[in-house]
Amino acid sequence: MIRRFFADSAVYGGAALLSQGIGLLLFPFLAHHFSPRQYGIIDILTLVAIITNLTVALEINQGLGRHYVDASQERERVDYASTALWFTVGAYTVFAAIALPLAVPLTHALLARGVDPWITRVAVAWIWVAGIVYLAQDQLRWRLRPRAFGLVAVTTATVTAGTTALLVLGFNVGVIGALIGQLAGALAAAVVLILLSHRAYALRFDRRKLALMLAFSLPLVPSSVGVFLNGFADRLVLQHARSLAAIGVYGVAFRVATIVSLVLAGFQGAAMPLILTRHEEPSTRAELARIFQLFSAVALTAFLVVSLFSDTEVHLLASAAYAGADILVPYLFMSALLFGIYIFAPGLTIVKRTGTFALISVSSGVLNLGLALALVPPYGIRGAGIATLASSAWFIVLTMCFSQRHYPVAHDWARLVGALGVAIGTVVLGRAVIPTGGAHALAAGPLAAKAGLSVLGAAMIGSLLVPRVELTNTLSLLRRSRPGPQGSIS
Repeated sequence: MIRRFFADSAVYGGAALLSQGIGLLLFPFLAHHFSPRQYGIIDILTLVAIITNLTVALEINQGLGRHYVDASQERERVDYASTALWFTVGAYTVFAAIALPLAVPLTHALLARGVDPWITRVAVAWIWVAGIVYLAQDQLRWRLRPRAFGLVAVTTATVTAGTTALLVLGFNVGVIGALIGQLAGALAAAVVLILLSHRAYALRFDRRKLALMLAFSLPLVPSSVGVFLNGFADRLVLQHARSLAAIGVYGVAFRVATIVSLVLAGFQGAAMPLILTRHEEPSTRAELARIFQLFSAVALTAFLVVSLFSDTEVHLLASAAYAGADILVPYLFMSALLFGIYIFAPGLTIVKRTGTFALISVSSGVLNLGLALALVPPYGIRGAGIATLASSAWFIVLTMCFSQRHYPVAHDWARLVGALGVAIGTVVLGRAVIPTGGAHALAAGPLAAKAGLSVLGAAMIGSLLVPRVELTNTLSLLRRSRPGPQGSIS
């Protein structure tokens, strides 16, 4: 399992590095081109796309994945996939039919009067295509085809970035150009998916299988709303209490912090399909504990480096209008990291307790909303970051506790918590004693001090989480790992 896990993780991680790296390369140009208010418009519409993706199709992709791995015959798998696809197409078509005629009032409610309603119309078209693409691309994970998944991701990012750069930077189209870029990327991904997956679907619709998938996924809809609130309620409160410009500053910090997604992507793509397929094997629990410990070493080191150099990153990637975004980066990076490691707590998914998972997610979202309402007015964007971090910590603690009840894994919590303490303590120390911001962001002295502190912290984390014998074994596994025939594109 470990060999296959690292092989698949390398493919997913490489695809994420390429696809998200393309987006990160474009990001500084957009951050210099758009004002905070314009960036805030993009950020709000991105939030709308996320909540729509989590609710409109009733999370049927989750039900598809859970039942697909249990299906014993190819025809049965095709029936599940086809039913989920046609249900998703219908659900998003109903959404678009309602949203498009209401573009003007939606623009006024979500953004502000004076914003062009065509921005909302293009966003609705993008959401329609992207929602269907999301299901079909996610299906590649359950079919254990990481290379095909990666090809779709890279195609989406390349076409999105190229179209956006052409329209926004070349023809100065403005915010709507960025949204047209998203639409173009989703359409290109749809074409690739048709070529890669046409044999996985048929003109069949099975109501019984739809009922089975929805029985699993429906409890995840409130869970997904909780996930959304956990990740984004602070931004909604920030917009209400401050302005679209504040959302833009927050959005820049969020983009910098999404470097964590490069760390998470490979593990997230490979983990759950393998765990669900092999959870009954005697060795799986011990291997999962080893993987989690190695992942934590990489993730905490990334948190340490990105957080210490956050002022430098913001200075290089964005204009002076976004000054102050660097204070949010440690909060948002750690929040995304804590929220993303739910993949190492698979117990509730294995026993199909989606209702419990929903309650955990909703409680986390409500906590984020409550903390944001309390902290944003007095503390501004820092209060928003604190609210998100606290709710993410609540989410992962509850998820891990319930997972351990149903699928106990012998994690070495003393070492894991110790490494977390080292990472956070090193960042706090660095922010306290090393000058940051303004002229210090690129000054040689502070940069050298941050580099030295990063090396020291990383060495301490590594000594706690990666024993020498483990490092030797892992490197040996990686050298021998090769994606199997199921990982090929064809």
